[in-house]
Amino acid sequence: MKKNFFHISRIITGLIFIFSGLVKAIDPVGTQIKFSDYFEAMGLTFLMPYALILAFVLNAVELTVGLMLLFNTFSKFASWLGLLLMLVFTPLTLWLAITNSVTDCGCFGDAVKLTNWETFRKNIILLIFIFIIFFGKKKYGTSFSTRKTKIAISGFIIFALGFQFYNYCNLPVIDFRPFKEGTNIKEAVTIPPNAEKDVYETVLYYKNLKTGEKKAFNINNIPYEDTLNWAYDTTISKLIKKGYEPPIHDFFLSTLYGKDVTEDILNYKNLTCILIMPDFKEGIKKIKKYKKKLDDIAYYADYNHYPFYCFTSSETSVVEQYKNSLPEYIRVLAGDKKMLKTFIRSNPGFVLMKDAKILKKYHYSDIPDVNEIKKLNNPYYEK
Repeated sequence: MKKNFFHISRIITGLIFIFSGLVKAIDPVGTQIKFSDYFEAMGLTFLMPYALILAFVLNAVELTVGLMLLFNTFSKFASWLGLLLMLVFTPLTLWLAITNSVTDCGCFGDAVKLTNWETFRKNIILLIFIFIIFFGKKKYGTSFSTRKTKIAISGFIIFALGFQFYNYCNLPVIDFRPFKEGTNIKEAVTIPPNAEKDVYETVLYYKNLKTGEKKAFNINNIPYEDTLNWAYDTTISKLIKKGYEPPIHDFFLSTLYGKDVTEDILNYKNLTCILIMPDFKEGIKKIKKYKKKLDDIAYYADYNHYPFYCFTSSETSVVEQYKNSLPEYIRVLAGDKKMLKTFIRSNPGFVLMKDAKILKKYHYSDIPDVNEIKKLNNPYYEK
């Protein structure tokens, strides 16, 4: 019976660790962003430059530990490492559940979204499984003793790091984010008429004029008539229940001088070419070797009266300094940095959109030629 508990715990924990590590390894930049959110919430902003390195390490460790547990390979070491991870993450997710400092823990990347309390409960169950594995490792586990085992562990680590590196140098092999290819952004930002709305509780604080005490009252029992004893102090609205939130809720674009052009973009029926550069200066450096392709695309877009935008979150002064490096037909617009990084995991990235629908996304090293764009714009096009 104990042996069965050990192996069931090992398999379940291994599969969860593999899934968690794998979906994050598909998008290491997403894990980097999540680390940055944690550092900001904890006041550890000095660690921001190391977020990407830590993302690679965490994803590789999770994936490797999961594989070791699943195949019962070097399970003694895996149980130690798994226990250490859970002893760190369980209190961390409890803190998140209580404070809600980061609304999405990111434990399963963008593939599966859990609330902070759901994540904490999941970690409690995993912690129980890890303890079963840890205390049964001597009797039922394996150790790092054979050449085959060493080769297997080395293979796990190389796969975990190599897979991440591939996804970092290209677009993720699977896009779990709301801006995936085929998404109609106009539909994705729309809130249905009958959608559930946010529910707030309004609390009013009044100050006792005799004692100086501040007391909370709800909207139905405020002492507004008792002006001899109470004076209004402040009002606080608390979110009681979150309503419907559209899959895309931060898609706003404006000119560099603040004019909102979001609706113009979403309502345009024909082809739209978009270059996305959250960091404008860095993006300009990377596209120099692809300038000829961009010039050709810009000429094609201008000739056919298709808009060609560059979305960035950099300051206007930075854009003005470097925008002459772009083809002259590209119009630069400003957008939220997080939204642009969610849109495409490449700086710069290239996107083709038609009638608000995302046709295709490209890493900057894979920017298409004009003939490919013509085929996407018109399936019946022949070169």
